[in-house]
Amino acid sequence: MIAARPPTRTRAHGKAEDDIAQYVASTEPIANLVAGVYLAGHDGRLVAQQLRAPQLHQAITHSVCHAVKPDVDNFYQEDGEPDAEWHRRRTRTVRDHCTVCPVRAACAELALRNDDTIGIRGGLAPEKLHRRLLAEATRLERARTEDERAAQEQQARIAAAAEVQRLAGQYMGTSVPTHRREQNHQQISEAVQRRDELHAARRRAAGWAEAA
Repeated sequence: MIAARPPTRTRAHGKAEDDIAQYVASTEPIANLVAGVYLAGHDGRLVAQQLRAPQLHQAITHSVCHAVKPDVDNFYQEDGEPDAEWHRRRTRTVRDHCTVCPVRAACAELALRNDDTIGIRGGLAPEKLHRRLLAEATRLERARTEDERAAQEQQARIAAAAEVQRLAGQYMGTSVPTHRREQNHQQISEAVQRRDELHAARRRAAGWAEAA
């Protein structure tokens, strides 16, 4: 079951709301976050900030843009287009696509992580994206560092699982000398332990309790 939805942020409850957002982001699958409208609006902004880049990319697959596939030119000012006309056109674009999108906060967060302030992202115009990019520079740098760390840890888990499979298929048949099979068995045990340790570390980092 999905966790209680984060309350509206106030100064008094700001830290508590950040903690709730972190808990929700770490325990709920992306599909649940989308279904619960956890990635739209102000509350969605707090939750989206807790997600890693692959999760943000996954969330975008639930976007209105992904489902409807609008003309991408709607999100950019055309060459020579007067500012007044562009502002009217982008207002319509935000109304028709972004306002109703269940993952607009994730879209905006991904744009900020990628330093992309050109065009409309998550319902935000370029000038608003640029202001957030400057105001949240420290947080975004930490987020990018965490994205890189998470990617490295994922690669380590994949490599550990592949090593178990490689060792398991290394020596087959009764013609293999006993000492070779015993050595292989020891190597497999160590590889399995390494793989399980990496998965356990990921669960702890996500706030998941160890199985009883």
